[in-house]
Amino acid sequence: MASIDYGMALARGYIADTPTYKTDILKKVGGANVFKQESWWNEQLNKAIKEGFKEKTTERVSPGVFSGRGTFDSRVRRKGYESATPVYEERYIKRSRGSGPQYLPIDTPNIDTRRYMVQKNIIGYDAVKTSDITTQVLNKIESATKRRGEVIRGETEKLKKTSKRARRGLGGLVAKAPLPGEKTGALPLLGETGLAGSEVGLGTALNLKG
Repeated sequence: MASIDYGMALARGYIADTPTYKTDILKKVGGANVFKQESWWNEQLNKAIKEGFKEKTTERVSPGVFSGRGTFDSRVRRKGYESATPVYEERYIKRSRGSGPQYLPIDTPNIDTRRYMVQKNIIGYDAVKTSDITTQVLNKIESATKRRGEVIRGETEKLKKTSKRARRGLGGLVAKAPLPGEKTGALPLLGETGLAGSEVGLGTALNLKG
């Protein structure tokens, strides 16, 4: 098998299309320009498939998702998440009664801090979970392998057609080539009789009859 680098391995379907795997395999091989045998790349992929592919994903959930009894962390885990970070929305709220709006956008210029203060409201959580994406990754690998096979078959068919045309062309040239001793015009074939055996010799005047 040939030695290929990371880019070639990626193009040939030896690299699983996940951020974690791509990062890990680059560290393992020692860089994108390091060459390894195709069997090595394939072996690493097979090992990863056996272990399964997992990726951390983050999704925004509503504030009420983690309501209930127990500590916040326990409620997060019960929902299948590893962690959850609150997402705040800031605005100004009036400190006391009086004229003017009760709330103002946080980007309001020249705010009178004696009358308004910053209020933070939780509008959701960025919740993190680890998902098993082995099935999705295997589907991508299968599709990439299928596409690569179709490309190879297409190139093979082109090569076959090109070879057939070349053979037909060669057969035509051979069929048109004169046989030894066969005259194709007024003069004999070069190498058959030579100038000495010809009726027209070097230095001989031609007798033209009208």
